[in-house]
Amino acid sequence: MKLRDYFIVSLAVVLIAGCTEAARTSNGQKTPSRTRTNIGFDWRFSKGDIAGAHKAGFDASDWRIVDLPHDWSIEGPFAEDNPTAQQGGYVPAGIGWYRKTLDIPDELAGKAVTIEFDGVYRNSDVWVNGKHLGNRPNGYISFSYDLTPHLEYGGENTIAVRVDNSQQPNSRWYSGSGIYRHVWLSVTDKIHVAQWGTYVTTPEVTKRSASVRVRTRVANETSRTKHVEIVTRIIGPKGEMLKAVSARHSIAAGKTHEFDQKASVANPKLWSVDDPKLYRVDTIVKAGSAIVDSFATPFGIRTIRFDANEGFLLNERNVKLQGVCIHHAAGCVGAAVPDQVIERRLKILKAMGCNAIRTGHTPFSPIFYDLCDTLGILVLNEAFDCWVEAKLKSPYGYNLYFEKWWARDLTDQIHRDRNHPSVIMWSVGNEIHETKDPHGLDILIPIRDLIHAEDPTRPVTVGCNGIKGVNAAGVAEAMDVVGYNGGGSSCFEYDNDHKTYPERKMYGSEVPHSFQTRGVYRTQTMFRDASKMQRIVVPDLTAEEVFTDFHPSYNSSYDNSYVRICARDSWRLTKERDFFAGEFRWTGFDYLGESRGWPAKHFNAGVIDTCGFPKENYYFYQSQWTDEPMVHILPHWTWKGKEGTVIPVWAYTNCDTVELYLNGRSLGEKRLGDKMNLSWDVEYTRGTLKAIGKRGGKVVSQDIVHTAGKPARAAVSSDRKKIKADGRDLFHLEVRILDDKGRFVPTAVNEVTFDITGPGRIIGVDNGDSIDHASYQTNSRKAFAGMCLAIIQSTQSPGQIRVTARSKGLRSSTITVTAGK
Repeated sequence: MKLRDYFIVSLAVVLIAGCTEAARTSNGQKTPSRTRTNIGFDWRFSKGDIAGAHKAGFDASDWRIVDLPHDWSIEGPFAEDNPTAQQGGYVPAGIGWYRKTLDIPDELAGKAVTIEFDGVYRNSDVWVNGKHLGNRPNGYISFSYDLTPHLEYGGENTIAVRVDNSQQPNSRWYSGSGIYRHVWLSVTDKIHVAQWGTYVTTPEVTKRSASVRVRTRVANETSRTKHVEIVTRIIGPKGEMLKAVSARHSIAAGKTHEFDQKASVANPKLWSVDDPKLYRVDTIVKAGSAIVDSFATPFGIRTIRFDANEGFLLNERNVKLQGVCIHHAAGCVGAAVPDQVIERRLKILKAMGCNAIRTGHTPFSPIFYDLCDTLGILVLNEAFDCWVEAKLKSPYGYNLYFEKWWARDLTDQIHRDRNHPSVIMWSVGNEIHETKDPHGLDILIPIRDLIHAEDPTRPVTVGCNGIKGVNAAGVAEAMDVVGYNGGGSSCFEYDNDHKTYPERKMYGSEVPHSFQTRGVYRTQTMFRDASKMQRIVVPDLTAEEVFTDFHPSYNSSYDNSYVRICARDSWRLTKERDFFAGEFRWTGFDYLGESRGWPAKHFNAGVIDTCGFPKENYYFYQSQWTDEPMVHILPHWTWKGKEGTVIPVWAYTNCDTVELYLNGRSLGEKRLGDKMNLSWDVEYTRGTLKAIGKRGGKVVSQDIVHTAGKPARAAVSSDRKKIKADGRDLFHLEVRILDDKGRFVPTAVNEVTFDITGPGRIIGVDNGDSIDHASYQTNSRKAFAGMCLAIIQSTQSPGQIRVTARSKGLRSSTITVTAGK
């Protein structure tokens, strides 16, 4: 039996961000003007290069059935000799094929039908019914193809996709392989708003009013000139209609016309990181008296400005960029990241006080930007990790395609993302070799000018390492805003460059580079390499190493494992300089690839591990970036065999003072002042450490850690109690190993098995351990530092999903989550 998706236009009425799927007539009745359907279920997949797999009549009945998004690399196995090597996470790559059969009903004859890919890694070729539609080398950009001329209406139509990720290594981080983002089928009238065809700006904003400019490209794909009217409505944050304007124009057959309309909004509610108010433009397209298309464009009213002396201003208020860099993949799900996983990760960052993200070093999925708009997170939207020169990059990276494709890829990225109020800058490179050569201007200036033409509302930047060389080449002066990566000691040139280039706008694009492994501590400072590069040295905390039993691939959680500047010293530099707009630390989350070598498969640079479990530096940033009273102490207090050993105890806090107690005895109260952390040297004895945080002499926060006993129970918790039974929604199941008194056991490594009944399935298990090579695709995982994770996805059937976490010798725990329609 063949697997098909059925499209009946009169019933396909769906609302998604950025697209109103059905127009309304003047009397409120829905009209089938536009549909956009996720076609991710039930694709056939086979790994390997298969002759004739693009042909319509090819028999793929023995291929595996997969749902999209899909990443075959994350299925493993991890192996030291895999061609992706340490940069790519030691996973398989190669070539893969996907096929899907669609029934296209007769009712769609006369419509425009498009297939849209949010992202395919990489070198994709697409066919429909054996007709080749095109090739796209870039694995991170969104793209589409017009299916209309090639469809068999009233019959079967076959989509075939070949994905070639065989040239390795081609990435400096884990890339994934396959159709790893959503795929959509869009159906419109032949007179319609073009793809990414709206551009909304707010040129003038005051407290009393905001001007709104809406440019709309309308395509006429009929064989005759058409007289077209568009009605543009501005919808307020509460769904109220604020203003409507209309315009008419005749559009020749096969041509596109851009309408340019202006309106104003009284007393605008501004988009900000604390209160991200969103408006919407509804575009109604008419041909004669008939509504032929409708389209919704969310936008925000806000102003952005970078200043050489004041840093970054949002709505003319100074906002320090409290940022992180992240990659697109997400631990155990690899590059095929479900929307809800992205949302959870962003909310974890937001709770830390993070207000900005740099997309290192590629365009991300469309849903990422939608969520940043909604949550109030600023985005530095990056396009490239290299230009033509591959020095110190991957030999088979984007450099192979840059000269032919950069303008097309960058234009598509800008058109896709320029309506997002969260996006504040376009970054066109990361640590680009050519920026240290005057000839680099021959590449940068055309790129910059293209962006200025397509979106003059945002500045252009590059993340630069070795800033002295970039300055000497004169390339930095061609950037609107200059990004300072830590490399080449750029992070120590802020003051010199501010004095030398007083008009320069500056920020830390990738700094600091510091490393931690959750649950691991060392009292001796560790640098990534032994070279005598410029650095700020964190003194050893003890004369002799206290913790000697950890694997060398792990890094200390005391903020004393780094490259050239630790998290505390980096933020001090940023915080104390008004002219410096902020920083994006490397990184927010641990990520697969770019490891320091086997057996490590991922990099411990995140303040959060691959599971989404915070590490100690998470609480450092929370103490600096949030106002709600908090105090956090480290390390944990379960150190068998360390009795009598002096252990440094740190506190991160935003309180005035912290008093530390051991087993009820005060070890002294300390005032924070301008320090980044507080510290006590404590002789280890079993029991309870408690930190009391005070403001104005009043207790406002506390943190407690206990010495744990032997593991006794696998306790579970879920981030959600109800999910949708749509085959996509999910919940995260966190496991914490507890002793017989309910105390967390931070050293536990028990194997945990997940048993599921009901309409759910495991899509990944993880523990954050960089040297654990077990498959992510099983129903069990060893705890690491006392914790592990399972991600459970719904099927398309409603019901109760019951999950039991069990471990040999421990009491099990069960949780139930409801999946409903």
